[in-house]
Amino acid sequence: MTANALHPGSAASDVSRHHGERRPGAIASPQGSTGLGGNTLAQIVEDNCPGTQASAGVVIEHLDAQAGTWQFSMDEGQTWRAIRTDLINRDGNLGLALDCDARLRVLPFGGHRVSGVRVAFHTVQRRHGQGNGSYRAYASDEREEGCSRTVTLVLGLSAINGAPPAVHVPRPRNKRALVQRAAAAAGAAGTTLSGSMVLA
Repeated sequence: MTANALHPGSAASDVSRHHGERRPGAIASPQGSTGLGGNTLAQIVEDNCPGTQASAGVVIEHLDAQAGTWQFSMDEGQTWRAIRTDLINRDGNLGLALDCDARLRVLPFGGHRVSGVRVAFHTVQRRHGQGNGSYRAYASDEREEGCSRTVTLVLGLSAINGAPPAVHVPRPRNKRALVQRAAAAAGAAGTTLSGSMVLA
């Protein structure tokens, strides 16, 4: 499995121009997004980074922008916000701060088959508080106590979006039984019609 590869962060640069970035507006989850409820970051870390200690949050450093539109939710999937991959993927240490109970998902571009997507992040031991869902600068080398090094994963869509709900497919009925039932109903209708004609 190509997941759980560790890579150091990129070189630091001046990102002060991004400190005033506003959060994108929330959008309601569309009805057509069944099966794209997104996994929590805690679930993604637990499933794919078994050696990582429990954390309160993450800072996402990179997302595969070619895979589709990335979104996050902080209210269990009721509303979703688009992730500015143009900010976190550019040179400089600017990441998206999210608590571990936030959900992540990617909506693939139409007609584009995706087998695996690249996700890079580091974990933190304290919740982000009011900074949850905001873009923040982070140190590349000497990080605050409790922060992990950058973890880079290549994940399938189901590892991020979650498995689609089971769909009940009715068991096909025996065709011979259906034919016999239809024939019996037709015969009964013919007998009733004949009897009515005799009485007349």
